Amino acid sequence: MRRTAANDNNLKTVPTIVSIDEEGPLIDLGRKYFEDPGCKTWKMYRLYEPYLLPHRERKVRVLELGVHTGASLMVWHEFFRDATIAGLDLQPLQRDLPDGVRFYQGGQEDLGLLTRISEEMAPEGWDIIIDDASHLASPTRASFWHLFTNHLRPGGLYFIEDWGTGYWDDWEDGSSYQERGSEDPRRYLSHDHGMVGFVKQLVDEAGRNAIHKTSALPSERRTMFDHMCITPGFVVVKKKRLGWD
Repeated sequence: MRRTAANDNNLKTVPTIVSIDEEGPLIDLGRKYFEDPGCKTWKMYRLYEPYLLPHRERKVRVLELGVHTGASLMVWHEFFRDATIAGLDLQPLQRDLPDGVRFYQGGQEDLGLLTRISEEMAPEGWDIIIDDASHLASPTRASFWHLFTNHLRPGGLYFIEDWGTGYWDDWEDGSSYQERGSEDPRRYLSHDHGMVGFVKQLVDEAGRNAIHKTSALPSERRTMFDHMCITPGFVVVKKKRLGWD
């Protein structure tokens, strides 16, 4: 365990980074479905495993946005012992799914559809949400805030994959990286295109408790984030158990 920065008046312990191995049940399933063109790489499952392994034996409800061929739905089905799983994709799914797994066709920005899926499959809220859909900031941001606020259970995990598309010049809302300087030594200008810019907005949400800390104005609310972790493959946010307080 380690501690947060010493200048935080509300110090608390946070878990250290979990060591990542190359062997494990989720990694093995990733290798099993490796030949499927829609499967995530086993290295991506290696990043997921430390977060998901503690939930393997629990009854969980999982939503994945962007399932392509459905290989990842099969991985989640085989990994979790007792899971209700829903997947969403723009394209129809050409795969038979086992009991407990359901597919919906549509876009991640369709908030009405997201509400219907949640009410049908997880009326008490999702435990795990995985966004592997558009990798575009606008629809990703819309679905994140709708699902995170309204349909993710307190203590739930929300994963956003492939946020690095914001560094790609040939991506719809991306742009090639350029160093940005500032004459003000207090400012550290940075890349803010596409998914990269959205992730940096999430950093602001994680820091919301410090907003207006030194002014007479109260913060509008406290953060909903218990914590946020950024990896090269995805961002994961854990929702606070006490909601907005």
